[in-house]
Amino acid sequence: MKIHLLGIGGTGMASLAGMLQASGHEITGSDQGIYPPMSTLLEEWKINVTCPYAEKNIPEQCDLVIIGNVISRNNPEAQEVIKRELPYLSMPETIQRFFLKDKKSLVVAGTHGKTTTTSMLSWVLEHCQQEPSFFVGGKPQNFPQNFQLKTGPYFVLEGDEYDTAFFDKGPKFLHYQPFAVILTSIEFDHADIYRDLEHVRSSFRKLMQIIPEEGLLIANIDDPEVKALLKEYPGRVVRYAMLPENRQQCDYYADLESIENNTHFSLYEKGEKKLGKFQLNIPGRHNLSNSLGVLSLCCKLGLDLKTMQEALVQFKGVKRRQEILGETNNILIIDDFAHHPSAVRETILAIHEKFPQRRLWAIFEPRSNTSKRDIFQNQYPQSFRLADQVILASVFQPEKVQSGQTLNVDKIVQEINQQMERNSEIGSQDKKAVHINNYDQLVSHLVKESQSGDILLFMSNGDFGGVARKTLENLKS
Repeated sequence: MKIHLLGIGGTGMASLAGMLQASGHEITGSDQGIYPPMSTLLEEWKINVTCPYAEKNIPEQCDLVIIGNVISRNNPEAQEVIKRELPYLSMPETIQRFFLKDKKSLVVAGTHGKTTTTSMLSWVLEHCQQEPSFFVGGKPQNFPQNFQLKTGPYFVLEGDEYDTAFFDKGPKFLHYQPFAVILTSIEFDHADIYRDLEHVRSSFRKLMQIIPEEGLLIANIDDPEVKALLKEYPGRVVRYAMLPENRQQCDYYADLESIENNTHFSLYEKGEKKLGKFQLNIPGRHNLSNSLGVLSLCCKLGLDLKTMQEALVQFKGVKRRQEILGETNNILIIDDFAHHPSAVRETILAIHEKFPQRRLWAIFEPRSNTSKRDIFQNQYPQSFRLADQVILASVFQPEKVQSGQTLNVDKIVQEINQQMERNSEIGSQDKKAVHINNYDQLVSHLVKESQSGDILLFMSNGDFGGVARKTLENLKS
């Protein structure tokens, strides 16, 4: 088929384009603008991409159009699709129709950790010779690309709770026909489509309802929202946890032994039976929890424990998830996707615990639909508590937020500095946090102020004006 994708630059849509091309279809696509790593992948796959959106981008001969969830009804290409009465599908519908037949779908869902957990599960299954197919909204470092089509029984999917398309406002993951679901966490997010936390809960309830009777729900009971939802679920549940107070209630428990440099832990079944020792080379307690979800499912699938141990040691993580871009003059540059205050907090904690002796800069851009709003105004200052220096960029495209509801960056800076002064025994001579509203000025400030031994941690769910790579290049020169 000749298939055109609207919004091809998104992580999921670019992956789908690659899968469809690998299946023998002829692919074109369009977007407003694209950036690495997806632009790089599309170039490697030699997929023709046109920017910006325009009616003429849709080929004359076109059998199917796939419309990403960033596309509004009044997009010129969406209008052209309707005018020409071309057949169209959403991204999740396409995955379901083209790829899930005769597969057991393993869906990773939750507010946090989806991309890393999906990538990790795919790698463990691969190493255990299960020949898995997978589709992940990021770039796993253990694979050449962010999808794989193989002959094994399992298809691993990142199950996003975000809405599907302008013509389908339900969550994407409802299309994925799950045999098993790993549920990592539930928090309020996606403020542009969800009214409140109860609205978010309702989506995960719907996901749990479509797990078949013979299927599995792998649930993180360290998360209070996940634990509460289990009371409403009558199906088969496998509980995992790493908090001591949950040890006796869970099926699989991780006893953390060491977290500096690499994470070492012991895995227990039913809280008592020790299954073995494991090593994870990506930092952070949240990633230990992610790995525990993966191991819990893989144990239930009957995979070999020793092979699982080998796989976990070899897991390299995901691009833009605590990704080390480089080191120059003993200054380490790390890039991360964190944007929710919980993710910011856990990412900073992970880097702090891995490099406890080094000065840590946290550089953050409020760019996601949730972080641009003032919903978490009071939570953000505490998220930066373990950073030694903090730089906040201005809210990205604040005009897209309703007047009076935009995050107040200056107030966060003020509260971080006040917090530092209160906690300092000798009084603070230097301000810990600053607001810099220009990308070039931000790079200049870092080049001037950073010192040997520092870690520069950049956090944004977009390209952040390329400041991480620009800082690295400027430090080198």
